[in-house]
Amino acid sequence: MLLTLLLACPPIEDTASESEWANLPDGVEVRFSCDGEAEDYSETSPAFVEETTAWGLDGFTASNMMTVDLDGDGYADLIVNEASGTTRDDPASGIYYHRVLMNRESGGRRVFLDESDESGLLVGEDGALGTGHATYAAADVDLDGDLDLFAGRNYDEGSEDTTGERDAIFLNDGAGHFSRVAASGVGDVLKSTVSASFTHVNADNYPDLWVVSWYSKYGVDYDAGPPKLYEGRGDGTFEDVTSGTAMDLKPTRTADQYLDRDRRRPGYGATACDVDGDGAAELIQSTYARSWNLMFSQSGGEWEEIGESAGIDADDNLDYTDNLWYACYCEAASCDPKPTVDCDGAFPNNYWTPGWDDQPARLAGNTFTTVCGDIDNDGDFDLFHTEIHHKWAGGSGDGSQLLLNDGEGVFERADSEENGLARKQPKTGDWNEGDLEGAFFDYDLDGWKDILLVDSDYEDTHLFVWRNLGDGTFEDVSDATGLNQPWPHGEAVADFDRDGDLDVVTGSSHARGGSPWTENTLHFWENRLGGTSLTISGLAVGTRVDVDASGTTQTFDVSGGYGVTGQQQDTVVVVGLDGNCAVDGIRITPSFGETIDVGP
Repeated sequence: MLLTLLLACPPIEDTASESEWANLPDGVEVRFSCDGEAEDYSETSPAFVEETTAWGLDGFTASNMMTVDLDGDGYADLIVNEASGTTRDDPASGIYYHRVLMNRESGGRRVFLDESDESGLLVGEDGALGTGHATYAAADVDLDGDLDLFAGRNYDEGSEDTTGERDAIFLNDGAGHFSRVAASGVGDVLKSTVSASFTHVNADNYPDLWVVSWYSKYGVDYDAGPPKLYEGRGDGTFEDVTSGTAMDLKPTRTADQYLDRDRRRPGYGATACDVDGDGAAELIQSTYARSWNLMFSQSGGEWEEIGESAGIDADDNLDYTDNLWYACYCEAASCDPKPTVDCDGAFPNNYWTPGWDDQPARLAGNTFTTVCGDIDNDGDFDLFHTEIHHKWAGGSGDGSQLLLNDGEGVFERADSEENGLARKQPKTGDWNEGDLEGAFFDYDLDGWKDILLVDSDYEDTHLFVWRNLGDGTFEDVSDATGLNQPWPHGEAVADFDRDGDLDVVTGSSHARGGSPWTENTLHFWENRLGGTSLTISGLAVGTRVDVDASGTTQTFDVSGGYGVTGQQQDTVVVVGLDGNCAVDGIRITPSFGETIDVGP
């Protein structure tokens, strides 16, 4: 039953006090930070300031990262890396592609200290220091109260196994020291793992694992590594339960096979969240190669793939006539329309194949990440696809887009021109949108989740921030927030200093010519706005939280990782209260569990 009591916070000047709460689950803590309304900001006085040096991150490099509290001290730590499937650390030579950076008290403030060697996370399968993993996800897999880790490796069958690493589970001793689980069940077969998400697919209370793979042999054929669902056994071991389900997709060896929906296709992101509100998470594969995204849902105890019917597989633009490769094909084939580009250069006439490139399976997007969260405060979980979109692909190539949930798990693609999420592209010359990662986060604590987008790897790319105006529209505030870093790569969002507002860590890219960075430099962006918020910590992955305040209900999902290279944000829920230091009700719903009303 909905609480009607007013949950009031401590005085504004007392930002660290805690209240007594009835029905609060064991291990869960609730805390107010009451600083009134957030500060004003502008391009000359931005919302975020770079404090990389102060946080001890100078000299560290990364292009991928995730953040959770590894040692249980209440502060979010970082796992960062710039690895591929063929790079392994060589600590004896001072070469590190992976770092475990712990958020510690030092010199009267919080800083990150390098505890990579001590963490145990860099110990390889051969027992030597150094690892080849590049994807991480966290959950309490053995239910002992701390966060354990999945570590994945992108192995290409066409290359030599140079690292000796397979996917693995590492158990936490509670202090941020990890031990590899022998025969965990997740690394029985080498595969091209690029993303993973802990979730719950049954009611046994043990976290399960959803894993997505890339091409099996990149550049050789169309086949991809199979997506995998592993059910947890509560002791750090998992069972592969993919066989015989809708996720057990057929291999894709030929072009004709690739056009069928029940074939493997290269994934980049794994997302798990309950989009239809039935208490069980749907499993999403964000798919590359201008092909369909996949969504798997349970119905009557059986899994089915519903990406098309749910509206998440691709947009409905199948008009390929403005594709520049098609135009150059037409120059040679004497079809319409005539090309408007020089077909002797970047767009040769043999890059377009009738019967293949004009089919729906080739007219979708290059989806890297699918973000899940309640962006419009209507009590269901919406999605945001981040896409690499090239000018040459024309309108049939999907761009990054917000997908709004109708409450039953069917999505409408919001018009980016109407809601303010469209970007103006140059009228002349080439352009590429390189959207790789993203997050929903309420940076100004006004009670509406905003959008952080990592647009990387191409000319004119930078971090984007769109402020949610609460009426279905968004405002580009990248410059005013200060989060307009050029050529970013990777992002981690958390209240790293536990002052009640959300900070951001990013890496840098120099993958292509034109980048201002010479290495994958880390950046710490500290939120200076303050404001009033409620933080809820100690929640298990997959928990749903509803907070009623100021006439609005905000809904959160505690994610177990998502998107390309294993993005994961802090499991602490930060609820912006728009300057009003009170809430009317809190409801906590564990996966497959009963809703708990929490009160003072």
